[in-house]
Amino acid sequence: MDPYCILKVREQIFKTFIKESAGKAPVWNETFDIDVKYIGDDFHLTVLDKDVTCSDTVGSVQSKLSALCGPDGLDDWFEIQNKGKSAGHVHLISKWFPVDTPSDYHPMDMGQ
Repeated sequence: MDPYCILKVREQIFKTFIKESAGKAPVWNETFDIDVKYIGDDFHLTVLDKDVTCSDTVGSVQSKLSALCGPDGLDDWFEIQNKGKSAGHVHLISKWFPVDTPSDYHPMDMGQ
C-alpha cells in the first residue's frame, strides 16, 4: 500500500507525500498552514492508495473546522470510513494561531 492524504478546506487543498510501501499504518509528520475563514466550515480528509494508473480511496472523514481551532488545539484520532464502514483512523494534531499572531510566528509540527 502506498498511502497519501488530501485535505480540503474551502478552496484550499493540501496533499501529503506518498508513503511508498508504508502498509496500513503510515506516518506522515507533515505540517499544513490552513487559512481559516470561518470555523464553522467543514474540512474533508481523504486517504488514498496510489496505484500505477490511478489512486484508490481507502476512506475519508469530514468534520467541522472548529474541531481543529480550539484554544488548546487538538490531538485526537478521527475514524475514516469507506462506503459507511470503518476503514481505520487518522491522527490529527493542530495548533490554533488567531489572525493577530505576531509576525515572528513560526508554525509547529502537526500530524505526528
